[in-house]
Amino acid sequence: MSRSISLDTFLTQLDHIAASSPSYRLGGDGSDGTCDCIGLIIGAIKRSGGTWPGIHGSNYAARNEVSGLQPIASADALSVGEVVFKSREPGASGYDLPSRYADHPDPLDYYHVGVVRSTTPLQILHCTTPGIVTDTKLGKWLHHGWLTCISQKGEAPMTPTTATATVTARQGSTVNLRESPGGGLIDRIPVGDTVAILHQQDGWCQVTHGDHTGWMKADYLTTSGETVTLTLPAEAARQLQSALAATLGQNDHE
Repeated sequence: MSRSISLDTFLTQLDHIAASSPSYRLGGDGSDGTCDCIGLIIGAIKRSGGTWPGIHGSNYAARNEVSGLQPIASADALSVGEVVFKSREPGASGYDLPSRYADHPDPLDYYHVGVVRSTTPLQILHCTTPGIVTDTKLGKWLHHGWLTCISQKGEAPMTPTTATATVTARQGSTVNLRESPGGGLIDRIPVGDTVAILHQQDGWCQVTHGDHTGWMKADYLTTSGETVTLTLPAEAARQLQSALAATLGQNDHE
């Protein structure tokens, strides 16, 4: 992956895809109302401004985009944001390792992948038939590790803001809201509307407007009121961001 993203941003985008209730489809990444297990992860990475450089597959992910992959000793060994895999050994029922990995030193078939969304209680978010599922027990989840594109693993600080901003433009009546910086179009926000800024990154802002959360160029936003910046541990910051987004969403419907 060519670009590092924050764990908090990744988890936020993961939640947004899950909240859209996509149906299961091989090859889907949440951008068209469908996704599969690895597509849920790829979609969250793309919406966070990252890229996925290789094959759309859990076996590819386990071998190329995950660091520290190891067996799960117990649920206590898991951390929020880690990816977890189900696997089959050669000769096991359902074993179907793609031929491209026939000469790979790891013979396991990592046939399904999910994300640890909570450890107390345990919640593993994944996409399977018919759609988004949350497991509360380890069951067949056997391996865990970190995505190499994640720049923090729940320990580094971040700086969420409670700023609001007004959408502005020198020309035109709307500004594009995108899935990720420079990514696919989600909506067109009218000039003059107010958005809440959740995160800022490389000249882009992650914002909430109505039922949508996406990215807008900072050049098209004029902050209004006082901006309060807090430095918190990453997990606490993520909870603050989620609470802020939920509050704004409720206000929009009143």
